[in-house]
Amino acid sequence: MDKYYSPSGKFDSKAILYFILISVIALPLLGLAYSYAIWYIPIIYLNFLIAGAVGFAIAWLISKFVITMGKVRNKTLAIIFALLASVITLYSSWVVWADLVINIGESYGNSRIGITASNVDVNQLYILATNPLTLFELIANINEYGTWGIKSATVSGTFLTIIWIIEAVLIIGVTLLLTNGSTVPFCELSNQWFNSKNLPAFGAIDNRPALIKAIENGDPTVFNTLTLVTKADQDHSVFTLYSSSNNENYLTINNKKAKYNKDGELEFEDTLLVENIYINNELKDKLINFKDIIQPTLDSDETLDQTQILTE
Repeated sequence: MDKYYSPSGKFDSKAILYFILISVIALPLLGLAYSYAIWYIPIIYLNFLIAGAVGFAIAWLISKFVITMGKVRNKTLAIIFALLASVITLYSSWVVWADLVINIGESYGNSRIGITASNVDVNQLYILATNPLTLFELIANINEYGTWGIKSATVSGTFLTIIWIIEAVLIIGVTLLLTNGSTVPFCELSNQWFNSKNLPAFGAIDNRPALIKAIENGDPTVFNTLTLVTKADQDHSVFTLYSSSNNENYLTINNKKAKYNKDGELEFEDTLLVENIYINNELKDKLINFKDIIQPTLDSDETLDQTQILTE
């Protein structure tokens, strides 16, 4: 038995079907929503946040429907899906945004801030979407003259190009960063993803090398020194257990270091200790039944909400 889980590199052919469906339905709609949002919200910093939110939405769609439902166990393929999805969304948004420029209407506001009414024409959308050369020629012209400004200055040329690049990088970067699922343990025998479970929060792990070595060797005492966390602001570790119907088990452990930000809010800094390491059934049972063996002693009025800890 390998000591660490390694994806097989396989995928279900349905993944391609799911990707096509998302590409022709969800992603164009997402591009439409994005274009309308940045058109009617004339605040550049909010536009950057919206771009990041679009990247998050793309990553969720790909992770949920293409990778998970399509049973993609190939990290490279997952990255390709994510990259293509972000490009399709960007292209769709350019089509919509360019058509909004074509159909520009009355302006409202003042010299400092305002909006210009516009709406799309379905026939024009089709023409632009199916004629990329025409689309990019139009975008080049828009870049030369600009359509909006900051205070009394029209944004165009190099500065506008930089803004467009930042927005594109945000969408693509967030999509690639947040798309996940292809490395989650998968049982090839049953053709199903492993069941995952977050265990109760344990105290922070201080000796990472010793812990990993003991787990690799199947040491039955490796978890004997673990203690359950009792305070919400305490450093702790999160154990994620993956189990299959064929009695295979893998474990991922993260340390969470507690700290307070400048606003006095509690945050946790995440450090991955080990990912998808194999554990035998004896160690699995010890972790599952840990609460029945050791009961924590509360030494403070501020007690731990396990749900809060696990979702930080």
